[in-house]
Amino acid sequence: MRELNYIKIFIYLSIVTVVTVGLHYANAAWLDQRYFRFLIWNLFLGWIPFIFSYVAYVFSYVKWKGAIWLAIASGLLWLLFFPNSSYIVTDLVHLTARSSRYYGGNGLNFTYWYDLIVVLMFVWVGLLLGFLSMYQLQEVIYKRVGRMASWIFVLAGCALGSYGVLLGRVYRLNSWDALTNRSALIALMQESVSRPSLAFCMFFGVFILTIYATLYYLINTRTTRQSS
Repeated sequence: MRELNYIKIFIYLSIVTVVTVGLHYANAAWLDQRYFRFLIWNLFLGWIPFIFSYVAYVFSYVKWKGAIWLAIASGLLWLLFFPNSSYIVTDLVHLTARSSRYYGGNGLNFTYWYDLIVVLMFVWVGLLLGFLSMYQLQEVIYKRVGRMASWIFVLAGCALGSYGVLLGRVYRLNSWDALTNRSALIALMQESVSRPSLAFCMFFGVFILTIYATLYYLINTRTTRQSS
């Protein structure tokens, strides 16, 4: 499993985030509308799992007995916020909700394409943050426990991440409700046990896993070719 330079990755992600937010404000100024400003908050939430995974990654290398527990605590907080990185995908629904404003006498107008590009940029950055945060933790588990355990972690993370997206999009829960509103969380989790919910989690979980496996393969295949 290839080791990545997360300092350079952090700088790259910061630049891409600035470009994405800049496109949002350029689009908002050009069209005189602020509808998609909530994407900035959602992207901020998408950064949180990357921060926690990096903290866990750093503590895993610290030669101190208590560091492993701090790494585990950061990993659990990562799991709590991980769905936020891929939740942004579901924000594409707002393009459908606003479809009436995109059609004119000649079909789709340019407003749709501006909004689509902005939303897709936020989606792309969110997915990158989710992938890299999971990759960091898989790298830690791979070194300490082994390949099998690291991929079990990935499968479990994709499954729980898709369920978190379900709770957020369909049942309108936030990640911090697990800490501040447990009674409502438990009640909605019981309500969410249904066939449609299972289908949603399966489809979204496969979606996340496919993206992760593709990027993982591209990164590690490049390493194999270089070393040979």
